[in-house]
Amino acid sequence: MTDHKKQGRRNRQRGAELQREAVNMAKEMGLEAFNRDRGGAQCPEGDVEIEGQYYGCKRKKVTPAYLKPEKQESGVIHREDGQEPQITIPLKNYLFLINRLNESIEALHDNQPF
Repeated sequence: MTDHKKQGRRNRQRGAELQREAVNMAKEMGLEAFNRDRGGAQCPEGDVEIEGQYYGCKRKKVTPAYLKPEKQESGVIHREDGQEPQITIPLKNYLFLINRLNESIEALHDNQPF
């Protein structure tokens, strides 16, 4: 039995809901986004594609407390021993940053003669 068939139906639905939510949020920000894991297709690059980058979607009932911002923090930087640092920030903030980056790149191209 394959891994995705061992998982309960509702768990698969919850994962699919998160994928759709992420893609819809990106599209609302004017970003190009696609759900790459429809129907358990198991896209090897990732579950969703946003602006040419692939991302996995993990939905759990409880997020580990150390990954949640405290106080007035905007996000949490964490690192596994021997690995590169990662950051956990709200998706809407990340999508906003991508959008602003794209706008800045477009503005540079518009102002430069070719």
